[in-house]
Formats: sequence, C-alpha cells, structure tokens
Amino acid sequence: MEKETSCINVKAIFEYVKAHNNGDCSALLGNLDPEIDALDDPIPFLTDPNNWISTAVIVKLYERAKTILNDDMVPYKIAKFAVENASLGYIQKIFVKAFWSSKKALKYAQKINDKFNRSKKIELVEIKRNRSIIRLHWNPKMKLSKDLCLYNQATYTYLHTIWGGKPLTLEEKCCYFDDAPYCEYHLKWTIKSKIQEYLSRFFTSKAMLKDMIAEQEKDKEIIEKKYEEVNRLNVELNYKIKQLIAIQETGKAILSVLDLNQLLSVIMDILSNVCRINRAIIMLVNEEEENLEYIYGVGFDGEVPEEIRNYRVPLRRVSNILARVTNTGRPEYVQEVKSSSLRKENIILTRGKPISVYVVPLITRSKVIGVIATDAVDGGGVPKETRETLEIFSPQIAIAIDNARLYSKLQEQVEELRRSHALLSRAEKFSFLGNLAARLAHEIKNPMTAIGTFIQMLPRKYDDEEFRVEFYKIAMEETNRVNNLITELLDLVKTRESHFELNDLHSLINKMILLVSPQSNDKKIDVVRRFDPDIGQVWIDSEKMKQVILNLLSNAVDFTPEGGKIEILTADSSMNGRRKGIRIEVKDNGIGIPQYMINKIFDPYFTTKHKSNMHNGTGLGLFIAHQNIQDHQGTIEVKSEVNKGTTFIINLPADLSVRLKTKVGSVRYENR
Repeated sequence: MEKETSCINVKAIFEYVKAHNNGDCSALLGNLDPEIDALDDPIPFLTDPNNWISTAVIVKLYERAKTILNDDMVPYKIAKFAVENASLGYIQKIFVKAFWSSKKALKYAQKINDKFNRSKKIELVEIKRNRSIIRLHWNPKMKLSKDLCLYNQATYTYLHTIWGGKPLTLEEKCCYFDDAPYCEYHLKWTIKSKIQEYLSRFFTSKAMLKDMIAEQEKDKEIIEKKYEEVNRLNVELNYKIKQLIAIQETGKAILSVLDLNQLLSVIMDILSNVCRINRAIIMLVNEEEENLEYIYGVGFDGEVPEEIRNYRVPLRRVSNILARVTNTGRPEYVQEVKSSSLRKENIILTRGKPISVYVVPLITRSKVIGVIATDAVDGGGVPKETRETLEIFSPQIAIAIDNARLYSKLQEQVEELRRSHALLSRAEKFSFLGNLAARLAHEIKNPMTAIGTFIQMLPRKYDDEEFRVEFYKIAMEETNRVNNLITELLDLVKTRESHFELNDLHSLINKMILLVSPQSNDKKIDVVRRFDPDIGQVWIDSEKMKQVILNLLSNAVDFTPEGGKIEILTADSSMNGRRKGIRIEVKDNGIGIPQYMINKIFDPYFTTKHKSNMHNGTGLGLFIAHQNIQDHQGTIEVKSEVNKGTTFIINLPADLSVRLKTKVGSVRYENR
C-alpha cells in the first residue's frame, strides 16, 4: 500500500461518522486494502496520526461515509467538524496555529500540506491583506475524487476560526474534477484591527501552549499504551524466536538422533524449555494389538509409575480422549477435567490429578502414529501458546519418532540379513564340500589301499630292504597327501567372524589347488600357476579368501573339458616402489558364459550348474564370493566368450590394511 495521505485525515472521518451514526462506524471497514484488512482491529491503525495510507483508501472511506449518512456533502462537513472540534490532532493544529493569521498560513500552505498530504501541490497565485487566490494541482497518478476537493474547500473556509475569527469566504472558479487542469479557490476574510491582531498573537501563543500541554498529556497516555504494546510484542517475539530455535533443534534431532529413547528425551527437553511443559506422556499406536501403548513420559515425581508405563488403550474405545484423538486426528482440549465427561477412574487422571488436559495427534505421511498429552495442575489451564506450539511441533515429532522406529527395524533387518548371509555362506560351502567329500573319498581310497597292502606284505618282505625303502616312501607321501586334503577340508567348514591378517597369498592358492586336484586330475586338466614373485605377505581374511579361490577354481574345473587348461595368475602393480594393488586372475578354456548372463552371475540363487557333473549348484557361490571381496574393499569382475573360456579378475587395494584399521579390532600391522 502506497503512503500518500496521513491517517490524521482518516481520523476525522471516523470521528464524524461515530458522532452522527450512534457511535457505529463498522460499515466503514472491510475490503479497504489487503494490508489493512489483515489487521485484527484496523481502527487503531487508521486513526493513528503517525500512519499513512493510499488515497484509494480514503476515497473509499468518503464514499462509504456518504452512503451511511445519505449525504453527498459529508466530506465538506467532515473537514468543518475536524477544524471546529480540534480533530486535526495537536501536531497539525499547533503547526497551523503557529502562523497566527490566515494570510501568513496561506504563504506556507505548501509546507503545511506536505506535512499531512502528498496528493497535490499548492500554488499561491495571489495574496493581499484580506484576499488570496490558490490553485491545487492534483497528482494524476493517484486515485482521486471530488470528495477530496470538498474536504479542502471546508478546510480553507474554516481555517480562520483557528485564530478565533469568522469563516472565510471561498469561491471555486474551476475544478480539476470537472476537467479543469487544477482547482482554483478565491478566498476572502475580514480584516482585523491592529489591537485585535496584537491580542490574537498574544492569546494564540498562550492557547498554543495550553494545547501543547493538553495534547502532550494525551500523548503520554498513548506512549504508555504503546510501550505496553511494544513490551507485549517483544515478549511474543522472544517466544516466537524460542519456537524457531526449537524447530531448528527438533530438525537437528530428526537428522542426527535415531535411537528412539534418546530422541524422545531430546524432544521432551525442547518442549519443556519452549512450551513450559511440566508433565507429558507420549503414546504410540501398536498396529498388531490395535491399541495405544505408553512409550515415554516426563514430569512425574521420581520414576514414571508402573501403572502408567503399563497403560494400554484399545483404539476402539472412542470414549477415551487418547483413542479418540488417534482416530480423528484432531487435537482436543479439556479445560476443566472435574466437570468434563472424562472417566475419573482412569489411571492417568487418578495418579496425575490434572486440572486441564490437552492431547495432540502425531501425524506423519497422513497417518496417526500416536499422541502426545500434557496437562495443567493449576487453575490457569494449559496456556494457549503451549497448545499452539505443540500443534506446530507435533508433525516434526511424529516424523522423528517414525524415522527412529524405521531405523530400529532396519537395524534388526540388517542383523537378520547378516545372520542369513552367514547361513547361506555355510550352506553353499557345505553344498560344495558334500560333493567334494564324495570325490575325496575315492581319491583317499586308492592311497589307503596301497598303504594297507604295504602293511600286509611287510611281515613277509621285512628282510627285503628295497621293498621296505621304496614302499615306505610311497606310503608316507600318500599319507601326507591324504592328511593335507583332510586338513584343508576341515579348515573350510570352520565358522568364525572376519579376521584380517598378513598371510602368504600364493601358499593359500596352492592349498585350494590341492583341494580341487581330485577333480582336475580326474579330468586330466592342466592347472598352470603364474605367480608374481614380488608378492609376499598380503593383508586378507584367509578363510574368506580361501572360499573365493576355491569357488572360482571349482567352477573352472567344472566347466573346463577333459584335457583342458586352467591358469591362475597373480600380479603386483607398483609405482615408484609403492604397491598400488594386487590382481588375481582365474582363467579357463571352457564353454564360457553367454553375454546375457554376465550381469546376473553374481546375483543370489542364479546358477548354470543345473546338470553339472560335480554338483547341482545352489546359486550362492559367486554371490558369496562377491560379498567376500567387497569385505576386502576390492572388486571382482568377469570376462567371457562362449566356447572360448572365462576369466575372473579380482582386484585388491594395496592400502587394505589402512582401510580396515578402523573396522577390525585385531588389526595390528600396516602393509607398506
């Protein structure tokens, strides 16, 4: 809204309408301007001489005043009323009276006008001892009407009465509102004698002094009221600032606190400081049991009573205020519990003895997840600002609680997934080892037969030194071989937590080659080792890495034809003497993998071993291998061509030990 005219002019309109309409000026209000209409009570603003409004508003007020009083000359009469009843206000009155004569006042007409109006410029065309000609040049960019001209005519007509004289004679020669370029007024007044003029100056000064004292007393009252209002607004502002800070803190809690108990404690601390809540409880919906159950409370003497902690409210019990708010999603306030319909035998009422009760729903994603209830223990009830603040905070509280509950469920699911992963890993391991054991049994049977034969013949051939030496050597070799096979088999089925340590990578790979040797030998597959001699001790979880290598080797043996070849390669990439990473490749010349399957082979339960001659396959081997390599902060990928073979490539970071230091408590070394 533009500031074009002082509300000192509006004040006269309200006072005139009140005086001539039985004190009722309500019809002047409404649909004046969005800024004014938004005020709870626009009259104090419109009658405050320190405020300014647009000419569009004052034009509307003149029109409404004419309608209310059924008189088109109301603007003229309002100005006359204002001058005669000193409704102009002491600033304007004293400012005008200070000139002590019409002639001198007219000389400063523009200066007077600028104090209270910006809608026009005043041109003093001529001024004599008892007459004058002035022109009002109106601003064409503003909303104007003939009523403004009438108001100004009356003001100039009765200007002389301010100094105790008679009204002036005013004749309008032309009018801007009748298509003239300006409004021109010809003014005449009675000439005072020298004695009258002298006395006028004397008594005018004395009258000014009295007026100033009287108006200052009025202003003193106004200032006191303004001070009280400003003080009240400051209190409200401080409260709003606290609210905003609390909203910010609640937002931080939502983002940072995911433990439900800790979160509820933070929320209650915030509400206690901002809302001055002394006692409150939070109850959440248990969907399975279809009831509300106590989850958190503050403000009780000592610990929360067990009866309240065990309190449950069936959602179907709509006579209970807590259940009712949960069902309707609308807050409820009972100002006086004693005279209300609340069941006085309720455990919360009997233990807490509240005077008032206020219950707010906790709503998130258009769903009520619970309620927060607070009370008052004195006759003042739950303050309005407390109720308003709770309504503001309740959606954020609901979001925070819902997030914390979801996080708790997620933690449970992650833990369950971890346990399931461990079981799947063991299942896959035992699935393979069960089939492998059958092969190993056959592999072990042959050397055991040779050893048994040697033992049976030993009594008869004891004196044959060549027999003793040769067969003893063979028996020991076969015994050691069988023992190594069984040892590696037992190591694989052990269950334990992750444990990273320095280990000989090549020795580990050789042991896994030994485990698949019964199958590779049976199919006459040549297993070629291409080990980088610069690779020594490597930081790994030995058991997980064994599982990965064994799975890749067993797959290679399974899909490589008789007489084929498997290559296993290791490489150490270094720069300036510093290791960048370790690469392990397991390559076969088997049937290969179709391209449409490449992106699926690490998915759980995906397998192509439906008719494998080693085992059917669970579809978990490569999935678990992928997980194990991720645990090493590494990557595993596959390259394959149908009927040409498949290569699995593992990349382990060189700084694995550094990456794992914060995760694995048993780490004690760095791989430099």
